[in-house]
Amino acid sequence: MQEFLDTHSVEVENRTDARKERMDAEAVWALMGSAEQIVVAKGQRVETFVPSEDAQEPILKAVLGRSGSLRAPTVQSGDVFFVGYNAALYENPPFG
Repeated sequence: MQEFLDTHSVEVENRTDARKERMDAEAVWALMGSAEQIVVAKGQRVETFVPSEDAQEPILKAVLGRSGSLRAPTVQSGDVFFVGYNAALYENPPFG
């Protein structure tokens, strides 16, 4: 992930390492609940959520892993959060 960010000169405001920083649902919502968008990559699928329009429960279900903590990698760029990894998403990043 860091190699991608460096290669594409992506400026990241906030980066969370879910392996080191455990975040429960309440902490994740406090961080992401006012975001403009939350883009979640799972395998080949990419879902986009708008917290002001979409319900909290499906968003948390998408961004939390099996352990109940925030999935990795998670990157914030402006008012948009990118959670998870999908090669296509990172080959043509909608951020930068």
